[in-house]
Amino acid sequence: MTPYEIITPESYVSMPWKNGLGTTVELLKEGLPNGSENSFGWRLSMADVTQDGAFSCFTGYDRTLLLLQGVGMTLDFGQGRTAELNQYLQSTVFRGEDATSATLHKGPIKDFNLMTAREHYISRVDSGHSADEYTLDVDGDVLVIYAPDTELHIKSADGGEVSIPSQHLLRMNHPSYQRLVVNGGSFICRSSDLS
Repeated sequence: MTPYEIITPESYVSMPWKNGLGTTVELLKEGLPNGSENSFGWRLSMADVTQDGAFSCFTGYDRTLLLLQGVGMTLDFGQGRTAELNQYLQSTVFRGEDATSATLHKGPIKDFNLMTAREHYISRVDSGHSADEYTLDVDGDVLVIYAPDTELHIKSADGGEVSIPSQHLLRMNHPSYQRLVVNGGSFICRSSDLS
């Protein structure tokens, strides 16, 4: 199996939202190709949304948001565009510069968030929940798999196997195969290439 790294919750970093209305737990991020320290190329994070309100502005970033916990919320992007998240791992994609606000349905929620600097990276998100077995097509230079609830088991075509404990991340650079088999529980997978 391609060399990989298991990233533990102890390495995750909690930080306030840019707008000061909540906190984010940053799981993993990649710097920009030009080495800028003032921003990031892509970032995986989770956030507890406890009240209705506006999202922080991230101009130049594409965002993918998935529902992890709670009944759900409605996102309003302005100009009559909205999205409902009311099922586990249901997702939506929007631009970071959109004037986005959230209305909770029945109490707080937790979301999983991928932000990608569109000028530099192209990202793809796949997810599945509690499937006995799921075949995952692998593309991109970086592959990250998150286990949101129970331990995951990953098998590669060359016979390699690895387990990802609950709430841990697997990171793999330059995967050497095109497919992986995932079983054991829910997962969120993110892959990316330079644009």
